[in-house]
Amino acid sequence: MKVPKRKTIVVVLVIAAAGALAVGNRSNGAKATYSEFLQQVQAGQVTKAVIVAGKAGPNPITYRLKDGSRENTMLPPDYNDVLTKLRQKMVNIEIQDAAWQWLRVMSNATPFFVLMGFWSFMMWRLRRRGAK
Repeated sequence: MKVPKRKTIVVVLVIAAAGALAVGNRSNGAKATYSEFLQQVQAGQVTKAVIVAGKAGPNPITYRLKDGSRENTMLPPDYNDVLTKLRQKMVNIEIQDAAWQWLRVMSNATPFFVLMGFWSFMMWRLRRRGAK
């Protein structure tokens, strides 16, 4: 049985789009502005903050509010004043190294790679069966 190339291309594109959405669009909560974040800190609404520290540029932060909701925003490259405000409000602060973020992305993409491997194996089997 010969599989049409057009169908194969469509299936690959659909799987790639689904994988990109699953991996690339992982949001840890609602998007907040930096000003909104500072207002929430000043109001004492923030209970925990996870900052991903990079070498340069803005740093992403995900934080939890007292009502249990999670939000995220970006901190400026020099965020020492924000750390001071967080400490004053007794916020639980966790700082993660941005260098290890690729490992998290790869672990999130593992199901996609397994699915692609299974699909490739099945296509190989179908083509081999059709050749006989």
